[in-house]
Amino acid sequence: MIALQKALEQPPPYRRVESFMGEALVERLLAYAARRESDFVSTRISKGRVNGTIRLSRMLRDFGDLRPEIEARFLSVVEWAIRDLGLSAVNLAPLELELVAHGDGAFFVEHIDTATDDPHARSARALTGVYYFHRQPKGFGGGDLRLYAMAPAADGERRFVDLPPGPDTLILFPSWVPHEVQPVSCPSGAFLDSRFAINCWYRHQWAE
Repeated sequence: MIALQKALEQPPPYRRVESFMGEALVERLLAYAARRESDFVSTRISKGRVNGTIRLSRMLRDFGDLRPEIEARFLSVVEWAIRDLGLSAVNLAPLELELVAHGDGAFFVEHIDTATDDPHARSARALTGVYYFHRQPKGFGGGDLRLYAMAPAADGERRFVDLPPGPDTLILFPSWVPHEVQPVSCPSGAFLDSRFAINCWYRHQWAE
């Protein structure tokens, strides 16, 4: 019991993958985002609600003809990630993807990804992948991903780890981990200077 409590007081497990998509695909993603800028909509929280006091950013769920290639990249690491993070086996459902642009003032308060699920869904989020990319030179600041411990330590403090949104970098962590997006600063206000991220949820499919 003491060992479990100590584990809950520590920052949660995560894995980082550098150079995940490659420069060529990053350029194609940036070009696609530029073409589809007007199609990005306000990001939502649970039950499809928009609440700018909880989450402020813009998203697009249509990846066009890039989707098969993007899915293949995410699928290439799922078995390794589940094993390396010590998660239970996942009966993988279709991937859930969204492309998010974080402009000036964007943020997402502390949350867990499983909380947004439909209670009647036939699958649930088990593993979260957040892939970061941006144009060079970088036009934004901030936007760290903060992963929180599940419980406060004995001194009353809650441990956390801040992960900067490095270029062409994937962060993987269990979907039940409490996390937040720290505020973003984008002085130019230009869309292509945004902190771009692809959120990928690996969902566990319930047996029929």
